[in-house]
Amino acid sequence: MDDNSQALVLLIKRQVLQMRQLRHFQWSLPSATSASVSQQSTGPGMNHEHASALSVTTPEMQQAILDQILHDPTLKRYPPSLTYQHSFAKKLISMIEIEGTHEISGELLELFTELLMTAPKRPEQGGPPLKPCFKSYCLDRACSKIVTVMEEQTTISSGTTGLRTWEASFWLAEYLIAHPEILAKKNVVDIGCGVGFLGIACAFLGAKKVVLTDGNTDVLAMARQNIGYNVVPCPTTASLLDWENFTQEQIVALKAEVLILSDLTYDPTNIVPLVNVLKAILVKGVSAYMSSAIRNPQTFVDFFARIEQECVGVEIEEISLKDAEHLFFFDEETVQTVKVFHLSFP
Repeated sequence: MDDNSQALVLLIKRQVLQMRQLRHFQWSLPSATSASVSQQSTGPGMNHEHASALSVTTPEMQQAILDQILHDPTLKRYPPSLTYQHSFAKKLISMIEIEGTHEISGELLELFTELLMTAPKRPEQGGPPLKPCFKSYCLDRACSKIVTVMEEQTTISSGTTGLRTWEASFWLAEYLIAHPEILAKKNVVDIGCGVGFLGIACAFLGAKKVVLTDGNTDVLAMARQNIGYNVVPCPTTASLLDWENFTQEQIVALKAEVLILSDLTYDPTNIVPLVNVLKAILVKGVSAYMSSAIRNPQTFVDFFARIEQECVGVEIEEISLKDAEHLFFFDEETVQTVKVFHLSFP
């Protein structure tokens, strides 16, 4: 298999592991990516039109998708929902049939039949309510570093939005991937960790120690489970941190050097308690990196006004994301503008 074909398999793998919606799925390499891979491997004389026209329907690609994705050890151990796997296999088979050039692999048909018998229908088709499932997020294009988390498939569950990964976490993760020196040999504290994707990613990106914190016990329980699903390369724990009822002893015990926060400014009632806990932790020598989707501009303005009032002298820098490599996938129709900030004392 040539480099372009392998790059396409890895692109598909990253999307499947993350359970990207099939209506947004990329089944071919972007032209620029194809040209880049081709030049790296074979020089400028490569036929880039051929590279960008790779088809997932060939026997070679069908087998690669089976071997490297559908039978991948990560997927087998921590599988995306069976319903999603069934939909993916059905879509791939449909593409092969519509193109009409190649036979459908017998192994692929066998797997599809098995999924057809075992996968529940979606709720809108009369199936049961959606259950939590595994999603795996690749921190590089080679899928050599993967964070696996169990998370809800719905926006709100058990009265909280903290049981799924939100888009702003992806943007901050991509910035940290591009700048691993921020985390290198540092004690990282995740404020409002949710299911733990971002904090666990920091462990893989060079942190010395990571503490995931949240004020919701259901969220913390899932975060602790998710730590266990990953072979983290540094001590990584999850601790209760109630923004309205914390002690100085708790703050000191965190030994924070870098704070990470993602999508915590959506609720106006969160502003005062969140700033109170930041005021306690964000002292000279500690840096905070936060990302937020701007859903309510006024709430965002009020948050920073409160920060400047309570954390006198703090510097707030909006971070450019132009050098970040986009590794994650989300529905661009629903995500709002995401901004990333660095907060620190000079």
